[in-house]
Amino acid sequence: MDLRRGDWEVLDAFRDAESNLAFQGLKRRLGMHQETLSRALHRLESDNLVKHTEDGYRLTQRGSEVIHLPPGQSMKTRSILETSLPSDVSASDVISRLKYCWFSTLRWLGYSDKDNEALLAWVTDDGHTQVRARFKNNHLSIEIDSETGENSNVAIKSAHELAARIIHEYQQVQSTRAARVTSGAQIS
Repeated sequence: MDLRRGDWEVLDAFRDAESNLAFQGLKRRLGMHQETLSRALHRLESDNLVKHTEDGYRLTQRGSEVIHLPPGQSMKTRSILETSLPSDVSASDVISRLKYCWFSTLRWLGYSDKDNEALLAWVTDDGHTQVRARFKNNHLSIEIDSETGENSNVAIKSAHELAARIIHEYQQVQSTRAARVTSGAQIS
């Protein structure tokens, strides 16, 4: 295993071991040229440190050991909002509407789904702040990287933008479902 400086930068981006990270999200988060990132990911994949999945790239068990992070342990986060979700709308319907989306200052980073918990991650367009939405059962938690100073204010505002988007998507799913029920009742 012969890792270059850029390879270590890419590995460090996986400190949130729960997530699959999208190529474009990694590129933005690291500020790396796409060819440089592609080569680094190829080297890391051939050393069995990361694995390419349909949702992006994921740290392997060996990769977790190399960066000294126990599997399943994520970086320290700060919870900004925790709430219960309405049970009349499936979280998976809302999640499918949020995955891979960019909005406001947030750019798609990656996704993880395990143990009845879905984690969606975005990074701000400057690449400095990560915002995550964690769905478990009928519960939503919006989290940010623990940062201080000016970036913390940006992170908090971004978390509120994400909350507004999630509420919007819930309303869209509810409206679509109600329209189907109404049109179904008219056909009968």
